[in-house]
Amino acid sequence: MIGGPVPARLDAAIHAAIDTFPAGSLQVVASKSGTDPNGLPLVIKYVPTQWGASYLSAGGQLKISTTPGFTWGTGTYVAPLAFPLSSMIFGRIGVVAAFDPTAWRVFDATLPTNQALYLAWLQRQPIYRLAAMTAHSAYYNQFLRDEFRIRYHIDSVLFRPDQHSAGYTSSSDVWMAVTDWRPDGTITTGDSARFVDPRLTVLAEEEFEDQLYGVYRRPLLQLTTGRPPGLTAQIAAAYAARKIVRVSA
Repeated sequence: MIGGPVPARLDAAIHAAIDTFPAGSLQVVASKSGTDPNGLPLVIKYVPTQWGASYLSAGGQLKISTTPGFTWGTGTYVAPLAFPLSSMIFGRIGVVAAFDPTAWRVFDATLPTNQALYLAWLQRQPIYRLAAMTAHSAYYNQFLRDEFRIRYHIDSVLFRPDQHSAGYTSSSDVWMAVTDWRPDGTITTGDSARFVDPRLTVLAEEEFEDQLYGVYRRPLLQLTTGRPPGLTAQIAAAYAARKIVRVSA
């Protein structure tokens, strides 16, 4: 634990801002995301092609990212299936999985009021200056984001996309960073145990390249004119039937 003292008023405000599922925005996006045969809501994660074979049959697991600089620290990054193309910019292989968010503690960072709470907490941490004023900002921010989630036992953070591509991502989309816990209450790494039966369900016919240091991802074929209607339901049905949906560019 590396966090510093937090004024009681701020601490109470952060606790009050954390919803417990089924309250809050996670319930809203989950209800629009389709379900697996057991009624669990679905998410999608796009991965590079070389990892696709890991998800062709049962037994694959989503990986917990430990890469410094990711938006909310160590965690598994997915999108609710309500936003089926939103994270296609990260790979051609769409892996769909179910999850059970019962009693999850959720911090909705899509809300400006909650963003302000996090920034207020951040500025009171002893290493905040190192995160803001050194060349090692990604490294220190990783610590701070993880510490915030540990301190308030946050199972999932909801946030808006911070990398974009026209026709795929939208500023109104929602992404999720999901926490896996060790028995001692710290964040674990490796394979995520939070997702049920991840399977290759979508094959995207598009490739992207970074522009503006990854802020924008340019589609190379640029043939997409909009989001196909009914795609969430189509993908959910394919997942249940163990089929693959091809999304043309």
